[in-house]
Amino acid sequence: MDKETFFQEYKGIVIAGTVVFVVGLILLLNFIFSTKQLALKNSKQTSIKAGDNYTVEWSSSNIKRVGIVLFYGDKPQWIVPNYPAGAGKYVWNSPTSLDAGSDYRIAVFEYPWRNGNKIVYASATTEIIGQKYASCEDFSVAQEWPHLADNYLNAHKVFITNGTWPGNLGGIVGADAKCKQEAAKNGYSGDYVAFLGTDKVAAVERITKSGVLIEAEPSGSLPNGRTCHRLLAAGIQKFLDKTRLSKVLIDVEFSENFARRLGDVWYGRRTASADTKCLEIDARGTNSAFSGTYTCQNWETDKHQVYSGAIPDEADLPKCYDSEGKNVFANYFGAVAGGKDSAGLYIVSSDTCNTAHRLICIEQ
Repeated sequence: MDKETFFQEYKGIVIAGTVVFVVGLILLLNFIFSTKQLALKNSKQTSIKAGDNYTVEWSSSNIKRVGIVLFYGDKPQWIVPNYPAGAGKYVWNSPTSLDAGSDYRIAVFEYPWRNGNKIVYASATTEIIGQKYASCEDFSVAQEWPHLADNYLNAHKVFITNGTWPGNLGGIVGADAKCKQEAAKNGYSGDYVAFLGTDKVAAVERITKSGVLIEAEPSGSLPNGRTCHRLLAAGIQKFLDKTRLSKVLIDVEFSENFARRLGDVWYGRRTASADTKCLEIDARGTNSAFSGTYTCQNWETDKHQVYSGAIPDEADLPKCYDSEGKNVFANYFGAVAGGKDSAGLYIVSSDTCNTAHRLICIEQ
């Protein structure tokens, strides 16, 4: 068969094949040039000193604009919005007001943010190192909040634990040990006790040394090796008063990390005037749920309820009075704890001993 005859007989097949090839090539090229891609180049763990420049680098395709944010925990703040994606990098002058910490993470996303748009997070956290100042007074001005040096006379450092535990803390001694362990792990100098009350001694009575309270986590450092710490309160009673403030004021009075954790702590008996038994437990959703003590049996139980069914007549349980004056049994194990209500406001409330909370630790 000569070429002319072959072409005449197979012309349709050749044309169809060519069309399929061309269409396939067009679709492939369209896919390649329309697929959105976004990747961070410098996503490894890094340290940034507050106030210094840091270059964020990324690669992208088929994306016109990006936004860059810095997350602290789950809360974002802008580095830059609406920036040309094709630039591939952005030099960020980190603000001096950034709190020191290691729980930061950078993210780049297709701007504006909406479902379906590309977003990429750094694969590791970023540490923010507090900027060095000549004095903590200078640092206070920059932060617009009072800061004291770590060697300030009669200053006691305070932190809230990373760890959470149910009500069986190993007694008050076990609670103190947990504070000491976390202090050592975080490099906080000093001897720490848990701000925690028992049936015999209230939390405020365990803080035997008077003085101002400062956050244990340093906010900045000085050239002489001293560190600057955010002022919490002029004393333990002032600190207690601040924990009763609204969420808006608490977010002003305390650093972001400290305020967030304050809504998740065990207290027990906070003051000497607090009762030692018959704590009404709000979390049960009824006015007739009570605990026999305010302190998870002096922090030695992580149980929930004494009797899960009907309480037998011979049960040796404490008796309490509900809001209507009705005599009821205290059938739960509970303690006073910090929390948040349905509106997100901070409250000093109660919880059962099978739940887990943090500890406030204060230097003695």
